[in-house]
Amino acid sequence: MQNLKNIIFDFGEVIINIAPEAVSERLAQKGIHHLEALHKHLLDNNIYHDLETDAIGPEDFRDAIRDFLQLPLSNEEIDEAWNAMILDIPAQRIAFMEKLKSKYRLFLLSNTNAIHYNYYNKYFADTFNYPSLDAFFEKAWYSYLMGVRKPDPEIFRMLLEYGGLSPKETMFIDDLEENVIAAASVGIHPCHLPPGKEIMDLFDEELKLIQ
Repeated sequence: MQNLKNIIFDFGEVIINIAPEAVSERLAQKGIHHLEALHKHLLDNNIYHDLETDAIGPEDFRDAIRDFLQLPLSNEEIDEAWNAMILDIPAQRIAFMEKLKSKYRLFLLSNTNAIHYNYYNKYFADTFNYPSLDAFFEKAWYSYLMGVRKPDPEIFRMLLEYGGLSPKETMFIDDLEENVIAAASVGIHPCHLPPGKEIMDLFDEELKLIQ
């Protein structure tokens, strides 16, 4: 892709490491059971989806968990468990992306929610020399602020319009194939990052795209 000018990054498992199973582990440590049933309930009732598109807010999400478990969990207890899936951002990824800034315009597109955003944004500001995650990128888009989430192609149409980006000059990197397929459907160059592969593996020493 010789005319590449813009790179849009997914967040989870591309920039930040995550472990969804850690949520259940943290709740189990509190003596809370029926976790598979809870997950199925939240999934089947579109509660995860609705939280990430702002159809419901954080308090509605917490209430759904309290109602299903029939336990008087505090907001802090729920948020702490919910954020347990968020791990670290390896410094070498940020260092490499800072190099990419010399050659490309960098953007972020993440399916996320207000609870997670507040948590990892503080982590990023505390760990790296930026006031916020948003400040690192030219523009960052989050599903809960856009009202739509990947893999809906509409979210990619929106960011192309809002960012004034040409799809022919734009690449999207995500660890989920369904998301890069959706990006490709609107003309964006798709780049699937499989497990074990790093964003650094996609470029040569001159920061040119290898694939």
